[in-house]
Amino acid sequence: MPEGKSDTAIAENFADHFLDKINKIRDALASFKKFTPDHKEVPCFGMFEELTQDEVKKIINHLQTKSCELDALPTRVLKSFLTMRTAASKV
Repeated sequence: MPEGKSDTAIAENFADHFLDKINKIRDALASFKKFTPDHKEVPCFGMFEELTQDEVKKIINHLQTKSCELDALPTRVLKSFLTMRTAASKV
């Protein structure tokens, strides 16, 4: 620690250093042209093809068993439900 400086002064110098860096980055970014993506027409889904239970099962079974916290239903739960449903239908 530098001698003669209080902890508060050191902390303020440290904060000022990083605030200055952030302001310099912001100033540099302000000179860039704003990115505007090209507008693309996306077709509307007006018709759907009906799938059989076997086709749905095949699609679900081919999914990678990966999930993230944002998934409403984790893939492993979906697959286990599918397995339970198949077993229950044979009882």
